[in-house]
Amino acid sequence: MPATTTCEPPLHATGAVPVIGLAINKTQRRELLDHLDRELATARHHGERLALLVVNLCRFRQINIAFGHDAGDRVLEQVYVRMRDALRKDDLLFHVGNDEFAVLLTRLRTPQVTKLAVEKILNSIGANMDIDSQTLAVTAVAGAAVFPDHAGNRNDLLKAADSALHFARDQQLDYSIYDASTRSEDTRLASLKGNLRTALDNGDLMLHYQPQLNLQRGVLCGSEALARWHHAEMGWIRPDIFIAVAEKAGLIDSLTYWSLNVALREWSQFCSSCEATSVAINLSAKLLHSPELVPMVERAMNIWNADPASIVLEVTESAMMADPATALHTLRALHEMGITLSIDDFGTGYSSLAYLKKLPVAELKIDKSFVMHMAENRQDRKIVQSVIDLAHTLEMQVVAEGIEDERILNMLVAMGCDYGQGFYIARPMPAGELRPWAEASVWGVPAGADACEVAKS
Repeated sequence: MPATTTCEPPLHATGAVPVIGLAINKTQRRELLDHLDRELATARHHGERLALLVVNLCRFRQINIAFGHDAGDRVLEQVYVRMRDALRKDDLLFHVGNDEFAVLLTRLRTPQVTKLAVEKILNSIGANMDIDSQTLAVTAVAGAAVFPDHAGNRNDLLKAADSALHFARDQQLDYSIYDASTRSEDTRLASLKGNLRTALDNGDLMLHYQPQLNLQRGVLCGSEALARWHHAEMGWIRPDIFIAVAEKAGLIDSLTYWSLNVALREWSQFCSSCEATSVAINLSAKLLHSPELVPMVERAMNIWNADPASIVLEVTESAMMADPATALHTLRALHEMGITLSIDDFGTGYSSLAYLKKLPVAELKIDKSFVMHMAENRQDRKIVQSVIDLAHTLEMQVVAEGIEDERILNMLVAMGCDYGQGFYIARPMPAGELRPWAEASVWGVPAGADACEVAKS
């Protein structure tokens, strides 16, 4: 049951009573709209500015879970009082959702006042709270929009403030003041969501494969499958953009299932005589904690009669640490199926050795940010060597990304790195180009059964 509480009314001449708690938030929203209509009319008449702020508490649900709803009630009370005390007497404060507040800043002389008000509000919320002998750190994120600078009517002002809030969340900012580029980006992403659904239904996406070498043998041992999307009007859409869109639009399950099926089908065709080579497929951070992931992988393997030993699933370090217990359960289930697990972008997250040694992971993948400049950067060389030594101590193997010249490749070989990929070896390519590349390359897979000798081992 959501937390509820009672707080004092906003400081306003009308004495509008704030409504705290889900049961009466609808009334509070209606009051916000009524006040917004009246204040906009006043601002138009007097040629004044008006700002709408939307403030969300961060991780409030976790406070309810960890400390109980009574503690959550008192947190809301303190937040409300702190916000009220940070406002001027003519400003209005509304509690419009369980963890969401709205503020109307009236009679603004300059739009710069909005920034100062947001910072003052967030600073007031951010001071530690003592609840039931517990010291809680409460934070919030905010979005703001100004009339008439950003919108000329109520609905557009509400949309602009929400847009600014979403932008702040996405960019991990404390707050954001609306600007036209924010709305333009939101519109573009909304359009991409619909286009991505169509692209998945019509098979307009494709996989490109970046070959991976066994560095100690100097031969191909596998490839990483990378999703690509060529939009009819916008051209190539960057993977980080459309994958983020898929996550927000609830399409990441469909995109991952598509990737698994296409990768297993195309790789089996390329290496029909070489069951021992592997194809690496990236897993979304959100999907790692979904109960649908393991059944999804099983279905794809059954459809293509895939050998689990030929599959590497890559998971970022930060994704695992978002919910370690669930991640560990999922990874163990995949490991028991015989699939190789790899930690992608290793070194950029914050996993501890105590957690790392528990993971059923066979491979660490060094982030390219450490590899690309290690010929000139002594610290990067030390980091790369340390990761290689750590992995081997834990009986794991190492893949280095970002090999862009021969010198880097030779250094990695000398360091004892197991596998590598990068533009110096080959750029990602469509499945149809893999065999011609392999046959022409000095690192190609030999024809026939001899190819199996170069597999990851």
